[in-house]
Amino acid sequence: MHAFLFALATLGAVDWFGSDCQEFVPRSAVQPAAGVTRVVVIGRAGFLHIEGRNDVSEIRASGTACAPIEHLLVAILLKATRSGSTVTIEAMVPNQDGGRFESGPKLDFTVTLPSGIDVYVADTSGDLTISNVRSASVSDTSGDIRIERVRGSVTIDEDGSGSVDVSDVGGDFTLRSKSSGSVDYHRVAGHVSIPDRYRRK
Repeated sequence: MHAFLFALATLGAVDWFGSDCQEFVPRSAVQPAAGVTRVVVIGRAGFLHIEGRNDVSEIRASGTACAPIEHLLVAILLKATRSGSTVTIEAMVPNQDGGRFESGPKLDFTVTLPSGIDVYVADTSGDLTISNVRSASVSDTSGDIRIERVRGSVTIDEDGSGSVDVSDVGGDFTLRSKSSGSVDYHRVAGHVSIPDRYRRK
């Protein structure tokens, strides 16, 4: 798993060098996990990785903000709040017109949490990976999605571009998609509900 995370970080670094990002700063946020049954993650520009682990007692988000100019970094933050049994992790990334820059600010980050928690994700752009959680519900507009090792159900609402790869699901897999990207699924124990164009012949 550490090798997988390193590969993700490397991909992010390659993307930075291929973009207008010149300024970087680390960002993090944390909440205790005791009594938490659901984590909501709101991602914006940048890749997002969510990993359930058996050896953690907190919900931690950490990553790197990048922007073409330094003053844009001030508004790029990770925010963690709690309401009852729900923790919300939100990436605060301001909208920035390209202007003389080809790309705007972004925040690549990873969320680690105990594995027995339901995860709800709203992500606007960038690749998304989720692994080793109790259930996963995703609303995504662009970027590739990879979900694996989920005890319960997986639900994806996709309205954009990118591929979907789902494997090792203990419950149902539901995909509602307007995308033309590819869909692969393997070892789904429950019912599979996907658009007809993706069904295996």
